Amino acid sequence: MNSEQNTRKKTRLLASYIPNPKERRTILTCFILMICLFFIGIVVISLNHQQLMMQEYKHYKGFLKQFGSISRIIYFAVLAIYPVFLLLKWKGLKTIQWGGFQLKGFIQLIGKLVRKWHVPLALAATGIVLLHGYLAIMRGFKWDFTNITGILSTILLLFLLFMGLKRFKKKDNKWHLKLAIGFLVLFMIHATF
Repeated sequence: MNSEQNTRKKTRLLASYIPNPKERRTILTCFILMICLFFIGIVVISLNHQQLMMQEYKHYKGFLKQFGSISRIIYFAVLAIYPVFLLLKWKGLKTIQWGGFQLKGFIQLIGKLVRKWHVPLALAATGIVLLHGYLAIMRGFKWDFTNITGILSTILLLFLLFMGLKRFKKKDNKWHLKLAIGFLVLFMIHATF
């Protein structure tokens, strides 16, 4: 009885952010999957700890950068929602067509896809970023420019995720977009060095 009440409270809390039950289930499933995969990654890394520590720093850094590169590619797919939706708001889009093919219908299809996959991909990339951070700390942390921008972008990412929840009811005052731009800038600065 007590656990049933706790489950109802959690469902109501999540429902206060995400009104659509189907979206709520999808996001909750993706979040649980991300947490599980993150812990599986931690276990695999822990099992191979000695081998990872014996690698030359150059090879280890290359391995570490692969996680960052994968998350960067996924985040670009996540960020595709903004230009696609801006394009859909453009009134001139209705007039563009080639023969019988109207561009607006194609962009609408892409809009549905990016909206559907925006949150699941963002959660997947966040899990990869967390593994990337864990691997960076595991080998020895230095207070240099790259690590500081990595920490700052991760902190910004956590706020971005929270404001994403508020975005479902449009109660974020466009902070989700503002934080996404800030995150993109910091993330790209971090990835450059």
